[in-house]
Amino acid sequence: MSLIAPEVISLNETEDCEEHLKNSLRQEIIDGLTQQQVLIPGLAPEDQSYRYRKTLPAIVLYDSLGLELYDRVTSIDDYYPFQTELGILQANGVEIARRLCGLGSKKNPSENLIFPDSNFFHQQERSTDGNPSNGFLSMNFEGTPIKTVSLGIKKKSQRFPLSIMELGAGSLQKTSHLLRSVAQILEKSQKPYEVEAISKAEYYALDLDYGQLEATLTAIQKQKDSGAGPKVGEQVQVRGVCGTYVQGLEWFSNEFTSAQIKRANGFHKAPNQHRKAILWLGSSIGNCSPDEAVVFLRDQLCSVLDSETLVLIGIDNCKIPDKVHRAYDDKEGVTRQFILNGINVVSRQLGLADGSLSPQQFEYVSRYNIGLSRNEAYLRARKEIVISIPSFQGMSTEVKSTVIRIEAGELLMIEKSCKFSTDEAYDMFHQAGLRVIQSWSDRPNTVGSEHVKKWMPTHTLYLLEKPSFTFIQSARDLAQKIDLPVLENLTHEPQCQVFHQFRETCVQDKSFSTQEQLNSINSHEENGIRANFIGNIPSISEWNALWRAWDNVTLGMVPRYMLHHKPIYLRHIFLFYLGHVPVFADIHLSRYLSEPNTEPIWFAEIFERGIDPSIKDPTNCHPHSQVPESSKEWPSLEEILLFRDAFRKRLINLYENLGKNFPKTALSRRLARTLSMIYEHEGMHLETFIYMLQQTSNLNSPPGFTAPDWQSLSLKWDLETEEIASTELAEYATPETLEIGHDDFEEEDFFIPFDDNHEFGWDIESPLREVSVAPFRIEILPISNKDYLYFLLKTYPGRQPIPTVAIPASWQYKFLPALNEEQHQIKIKTVYGSINFEFAKHWPLQASGRQLETYARSKGGRLPQANELRVFMLDNPIEKASQHPVGFKHWHPIPPKKPSKAGNGRYQGGHNGGIWEWTSTTLKPHENFKSSTLYPGYSSDFFDEEHYIILGGSWATIPRIAYRKSFINWYQFD
Repeated sequence: MSLIAPEVISLNETEDCEEHLKNSLRQEIIDGLTQQQVLIPGLAPEDQSYRYRKTLPAIVLYDSLGLELYDRVTSIDDYYPFQTELGILQANGVEIARRLCGLGSKKNPSENLIFPDSNFFHQQERSTDGNPSNGFLSMNFEGTPIKTVSLGIKKKSQRFPLSIMELGAGSLQKTSHLLRSVAQILEKSQKPYEVEAISKAEYYALDLDYGQLEATLTAIQKQKDSGAGPKVGEQVQVRGVCGTYVQGLEWFSNEFTSAQIKRANGFHKAPNQHRKAILWLGSSIGNCSPDEAVVFLRDQLCSVLDSETLVLIGIDNCKIPDKVHRAYDDKEGVTRQFILNGINVVSRQLGLADGSLSPQQFEYVSRYNIGLSRNEAYLRARKEIVISIPSFQGMSTEVKSTVIRIEAGELLMIEKSCKFSTDEAYDMFHQAGLRVIQSWSDRPNTVGSEHVKKWMPTHTLYLLEKPSFTFIQSARDLAQKIDLPVLENLTHEPQCQVFHQFRETCVQDKSFSTQEQLNSINSHEENGIRANFIGNIPSISEWNALWRAWDNVTLGMVPRYMLHHKPIYLRHIFLFYLGHVPVFADIHLSRYLSEPNTEPIWFAEIFERGIDPSIKDPTNCHPHSQVPESSKEWPSLEEILLFRDAFRKRLINLYENLGKNFPKTALSRRLARTLSMIYEHEGMHLETFIYMLQQTSNLNSPPGFTAPDWQSLSLKWDLETEEIASTELAEYATPETLEIGHDDFEEEDFFIPFDDNHEFGWDIESPLREVSVAPFRIEILPISNKDYLYFLLKTYPGRQPIPTVAIPASWQYKFLPALNEEQHQIKIKTVYGSINFEFAKHWPLQASGRQLETYARSKGGRLPQANELRVFMLDNPIEKASQHPVGFKHWHPIPPKKPSKAGNGRYQGGHNGGIWEWTSTTLKPHENFKSSTLYPGYSSDFFDEEHYIILGGSWATIPRIAYRKSFINWYQFD
């Protein structure tokens, strides 16, 4: 076959690309060699031996000889990073490629999953041996099945282009396998029966070396060299882009963002305009510290992403010291040659005389730093080295000649390769404003003792997106791993303080705007506003995220014609809640400020408070607003949205004023409480609105979030669940003393000034009190859908349907008699519609308190008391579970994470999969309880012996609520 010379696009228009890069690299080398601050890589005593001042950029390792040496490194058996990632791409290439194309799994199981009888489950019955069992419910996720709109019309074929860009492409040895899968998809897309397909595919390799790009792109068209076959280069068009990461990302975004997408200002734009994907493979992100990685992902990568762009990032998860050390210090010495070759590059770049700087003057030092979870590559000077660097024309001005002295024995840091655990990766992505859609790992390593084993992959590919909103959590999410400066007369303890101060400067409370700005005042610039209020006061960025979420759900998911639909017969129509949330907030802000309510004033009469009547006696209901009886009497959606925007503008103006040096409105404790209350009130209604959505059908999928690929996710969950299949009990053998609640007294608002450290809450949370909890045992994992189905099939054997009273409201159930066998058709309800039971069998069960109580008693146990569950949750806090889906990380529950038995004998480090957890404790006033004067009846209206306490938080709970240990929720038991 004839080869066409590959096109390479230079992003440096004003000068030759290579000359531009040469100057910038030379400047970076000199900056690193003249650095004066001594750094220590960690706090351990042995880290003192690796203190360093001078650094070299890792890019000097990758000249043409360096790439040849690196290719040799990748073929060494002990060099796991390359081979493991390659294996993942080979095993999952088609699936990953389809996801990058925006397509789901090619093959799906049967539409209906039928269970003939209890023999379907080939497992031993779970038993608590007469011990207590914890029951679980997601308060807001039960109801009738959700279906997508179907008019019986055959879909038209949709074809769209796909463009892929890889950061730091290198030799493309691994990427070629992924491109081959894209080529196969493209080939199949030509067939007429493909409903969704791609029309063309382009690949752009971004790198700094122009010549290397040309050579690599030529080679990838050859089957022998690339391993990809001739389809790559013919069907998948390959091009090079010469430039930096920042230049490449900006160019890619501008080149392939259509004018229509740029103009979009609502929830719905024409779909499938141009699919885009950004690859960052080889764990290149590991060359950054965790803080540096977050800054790059947040400020550079996220800034160019839109709803049509996905990101695939490879991360090295291995933290086994011996394995890492062997990978970076092979016995053949190839890695040593690879690292030392960087000195030749430095010498050439600086224009040094022959022999003044050579590899023979250094020795290679490789070290795995356990404390910082990274491998460090150093060059140690064998003797004193003095080099004279001639002057040269720098990036903007002339750089004068300089002399650099390297002492004998001095270390030069040239490369660091950070390793991230799965939790650390999730923390990093979430802090940067990215959402993990899906991930692919190698077969995990099982590490630990015989009784306590952990599931630890060696390498993972993460598929990411920038969602339409993100609830950023805290600075805690960033791994605490940086090199500490050496300050005079400082011990390790003050160095820790220096580190914490430094780390806090790396974490900014930013508002992550989207390409599709919501059609409301929800993306207000924070310039000039005090964005980071402490002490439980929501910042403007937190309000922005909440408003995006609220509009996303209420306007993006609910078709307009359904706004007058009543999803629950004991609640109001959808439209009521669109008015209630801003009106409630406006009323309380007006009361504090002694100002009139926002116009129209009469909105306060119908929207101030909703209804939550007793299920047993619907005539029994707390005080509430009187709403119109006729649809014609309700205000229009446009009127409600005008009110909403007026309130949001009013709130923003208040924050702007509070941010001034001499504010017109003082930040009092009462105002802070009011702001916290109306924020959390909206967050709770966001969650209950989703609960209502699942009681109806014909909804839109969540805008700005990639829909799950249930088929591939369920296969992954099956594999992971194999590791946690056994049931264990956490035993608390001695009485526990527990502090619950917090001291937050409303009456003190009028004589105690605002305090940054004060924690606000609701009346039921106060005061702080101490209780004693008797010994108990509790299952460490929640009951799954699969567990409960097994129980039902055993409880109701024979040819009969399962009674309705036993079917969770989160299930869709049909009894279908077939021949001589009974058949039970079961699906699980989600915001994406009802999905096959097989997909959600490992999810925690979402059922009523009564159903879970029946299950627990059948096992000889019971539901936990609230304080018992609190003890267990203190060992497994939500805020420390990076993969807990709280705060819309997923729009559905996930399989729980099994806690591990720690050295103190307690089970820690798990999560329940994203649901509220039932207790057997009724909601009632505790000692010294005082009903709120700001929101009378918030909790006291439900002291009726019908509402039971639930704890924790679901996937739709905002982090602010889920993370506060004093917060409690409640729900009717039946």
